[in-house]
Amino acid sequence: ALVRSQTMKVGDSDDEVNIDYAYLGKRLVEQASKGNAVPVIADVTASSIVQTHYKEWLSQGISIVAANKGIFAEKEATYEGLLNAAKEGNARLLHETTVGAGLPVLGTIQGLVSSSHEVRKVEGILSGTLAFVLGQVAGGKKTLSQAVKEAKDLGYTEPDPRDDLNGMDVARKAVILARLSGMKGVELESMNIESLVPESLRDCDVNEFMENLHKYDESLSQKVKEVEDGGGRLHYAAKVDVMEKKVEVGLLSCDASHPFNNAGPDNMVAITTNFYTRPLVVQGAGAGGDVTATGVLADILQCAYQ
Repeated sequence: ALVRSQTMKVGDSDDEVNIDYAYLGKRLVEQASKGNAVPVIADVTASSIVQTHYKEWLSQGISIVAANKGIFAEKEATYEGLLNAAKEGNARLLHETTVGAGLPVLGTIQGLVSSSHEVRKVEGILSGTLAFVLGQVAGGKKTLSQAVKEAKDLGYTEPDPRDDLNGMDVARKAVILARLSGMKGVELESMNIESLVPESLRDCDVNEFMENLHKYDESLSQKVKEVEDGGGRLHYAAKVDVMEKKVEVGLLSCDASHPFNNAGPDNMVAITTNFYTRPLVVQGAGAGGDVTATGVLADILQCAYQ
């Protein structure tokens, strides 16, 4: 089956019919039972509507592969309800590409936890846009406003760059990392999230934001200089401290030996456990259609061999 925003095709027919998610699930289960196959739904949308059907599908034995991170950062009770539904239906719930696109981040953490590692800390550079901006500001090469304008002109940002600079996308990924690392009680609304959007520019239109951002260049430039004068580098990152039961998202000062200083434009996740006291590092492109597609395919194949 192929489901679009308003219509879907099911089976061998080329006819497009109105979306009926209940019917879709029923047909998948029926078809799978005929050939002793595994029913899988791959959600590569950003739709919250599709995710309202996850629990029902999982309970029916339909595995879910998602590149859609929304529900995995929602209330803990909602997330645990999905895990229970998957267990009840003997189905898989895989969402590797919700953090780092095709990078094997979530699978690595799950493998460590299941093999008796105690995850102590997970730090991640999880936004290519923010990595680019901080990289341009490093060493005083450019100001914040210049770096943001360049990123926007290159197509690295959302149409409204504040959707990148406010840190919310990184924060959702941090919630996912924390939950897979074994932390309980992590909720997005109670987290400490540092926004790079000046408070006075949060509610204006995009053009006004871009025109006035230069007024706040000095503040970030000063922070960068202070860190670099001490031999470090400033990055925008998520920090999950399992031992201290804290999740933080924002500017992170890293000393010269920190692996983040070698990340460049890549996403990078550093995982510290009781056995990996020197962090295990996963690094690579954290965005892009091709790498995301390979990550989705890898999860689908995992479902097939459950």
